[in-house]
Amino acid sequence: MLSIDVIKELENIVGAPFVSTAPEDLYIYSRDMTESEPGNPDAIVMPSSVEEVQKIMQLANELKIPVVPYVSGANIGGLTIATKGGIILDLKRMKKVVKFDPENKYIVVEPGFTFGHMKKFLSDKDFIYSYAFSPPYTSVVANALLQGLTEYSLKYGCMANWITGLEIVLPTGEIVQIGSHIISDKMWGKNPLPDMVGLITGWQGTTGVVTKMGLKLLPKPPIKKLYGAVWNSIESAEEGLKFFTDSGIVLGEFSFSWECILMLSGAKYPLRKIREDEPKMLSGFILHAENKKHLKIQEEILREKLHELNEKYKRKIDNQMLPVEIAVTKKIQKMLDLPSALPPFMEFRTGIDGKKGTGMSWLGTYCPRSNWTKSYNKGYEIMKKHGFTPLIFVKVMDNGRYHVVRFLVPFNKNVEGEPEKVRNMLEELLEMTLDNEAIPYKMPSWAASKVIERADPEWVKTMKKIKKCIDPNGIMNPGRWQL
Repeated sequence: MLSIDVIKELENIVGAPFVSTAPEDLYIYSRDMTESEPGNPDAIVMPSSVEEVQKIMQLANELKIPVVPYVSGANIGGLTIATKGGIILDLKRMKKVVKFDPENKYIVVEPGFTFGHMKKFLSDKDFIYSYAFSPPYTSVVANALLQGLTEYSLKYGCMANWITGLEIVLPTGEIVQIGSHIISDKMWGKNPLPDMVGLITGWQGTTGVVTKMGLKLLPKPPIKKLYGAVWNSIESAEEGLKFFTDSGIVLGEFSFSWECILMLSGAKYPLRKIREDEPKMLSGFILHAENKKHLKIQEEILREKLHELNEKYKRKIDNQMLPVEIAVTKKIQKMLDLPSALPPFMEFRTGIDGKKGTGMSWLGTYCPRSNWTKSYNKGYEIMKKHGFTPLIFVKVMDNGRYHVVRFLVPFNKNVEGEPEKVRNMLEELLEMTLDNEAIPYKMPSWAASKVIERADPEWVKTMKKIKKCIDPNGIMNPGRWQL
């Protein structure tokens, strides 16, 4: 519990309307969609400026009050649950575009700026950003800090690679600038300086609070097209993805198990068993072209390779490459325009009382290209064994150097024993993926514990040294990364 004096001090910093200790507010912030145990904070505080964040951090550090950075709490993994009480630092009021620099192709935004905000801001400009497969209210900054993926991750890797600079408030209250703007007002890049961006990305809010972030922008292409390949086996998908990603003509890619496609088409969860003569996976490919002639050349390359794969992997279902115009649906067009609007798999299994549940969990991994099909196939069988429909998302990253394999688990929290059933399955999936040399991303604390058990001990020691140096009183998001 925070004392009345501390609450008054917080109110003096941000204004009384932006501090809450009301039980109903604390309840909302105490949990997420996953099977993770809830944890009540002592107060919700909503700053509106870097100066306010600095004062809050100075007070929290002095009194050793835990602080959990928060925008929407949409990350699946318990990452914003206050396991030790303290302050939830809700940054959604800080949502300004600080700077837009078309000449140097970057934008500077605050942490409350979302993918929906980004889409609206760039709608009348000659630039695009890369959008995540998460709700439009997801923070652009949080996605980059957590090394998330987006539609163009095939070419550019995780979103931490898009960061051009940062403004950070350390746990001890200092405001630190990182990047080119240490000598000017331009946040165009982080090189050739020591890469201190790495002191904040991937740390799950345990080393500071980002109050401004510079991000790369891409020129808007004259033509942007989405194509789809239906795979009749995981083997054909593996070979096809290798070709299409190595060809250099595909800029973005995403793949779903056929069960996911059925759900996106309106089927209800849990799904019927997939027949042997049905496809196993569908991939989407994003192409950019300067003109129709350029597009036609790319289309011909794609179709020729698919024909070759059809001959090699003859089944009852042939591979297909369909231009978006031929198979247009509102959902597909919406996903092409803003992948963040892709409907999440929220058709939860029916509860014992006939009402829909509210649970959603996952295990997301980054794995070497050579092992993704092993993780996929073994994970598919594990999910079936535990009684869950195999909803699996796959994405090629960083020009094919590694893949995302993400296992999605809708469930009903209100069914007795179901959260425990989900956790048991996720733990088995994690052990399997670690055996296949994969590393979980946005990992919850229970998963971090298992990763640390297998990790190089000197790496763990170094992590702890860095954490202790930056956050001597251990106030930042305690419990994350098990440090």
